[in-house]
Amino acid sequence: MSEEETKSLTNAAKKQSHIYQARTLMRTQHTGVLATHSLSVKDFPFGSIIPFMMTNDGNIIIYASDIAQHSRNMKTDNKVSLCVYDANQDDSQASARVTILAEASWDNVSQVDQDRYFQLFPQAAKYQNTHDFRFYHLQTSRVRYIGGFGEIYWFSQDEWVGDYEDISPAEKGIITHMHEDHLDALAQIASQFEIAKVGESHVSMLTVFPEGFHYLNTRRASKTPQFIPFLEPITEHYSARKAMVDLTHRARESNTSHTEN
Repeated sequence: MSEEETKSLTNAAKKQSHIYQARTLMRTQHTGVLATHSLSVKDFPFGSIIPFMMTNDGNIIIYASDIAQHSRNMKTDNKVSLCVYDANQDDSQASARVTILAEASWDNVSQVDQDRYFQLFPQAAKYQNTHDFRFYHLQTSRVRYIGGFGEIYWFSQDEWVGDYEDISPAEKGIITHMHEDHLDALAQIASQFEIAKVGESHVSMLTVFPEGFHYLNTRRASKTPQFIPFLEPITEHYSARKAMVDLTHRARESNTSHTEN
């Protein structure tokens, strides 16, 4: 292999790593800034804070009322952007952030994704019969990712989708299996993630995505679901079962090390 071919493969692998980091950030965060074209103040952008969920294929699902300004804006001009950043970092300029450029449509979100959304945002279920709330699907066109100073990338739609496995058909089975047969492992994984004991009776898996899974610890003061990334994304070469086994082994090794110390 030539030096140029080696360099090309290295750059491709590096880009895939950054895509995984960007997609993982989108799973970890649950709120972003939605920018729409203002209907009432022509030619100006309009920013709104809004909860969101990313689908398996990297598109965005939001749930919004018809009376909201951003909803009316999207129905006039469906080109939007969603900016998401790591809110846990002290320096927002140095922290990772993602900007999704997308085209919005409505009333075409699958039942699977609707159910997933309400798993992550159960409080939103009460709006189903009020204020004309509806689901919007933001079809990703391009993605801008900044991992920190000097780490700036554009990803095409094809790159963003990549080789990630569509885990949705198996999701319910995985969750049921973990709850019925491996609740101890799930609690150990959550304990290692939180660096605190999480009891089996207080942990539940909510979703499974190619990058990891959301869970809820009912003992936490905050009822916001937490996201635990897999050691690598689920693809045809790395199964969900292998991903959960690897997380379990890491958690057990970590918990053993803490016990010994």
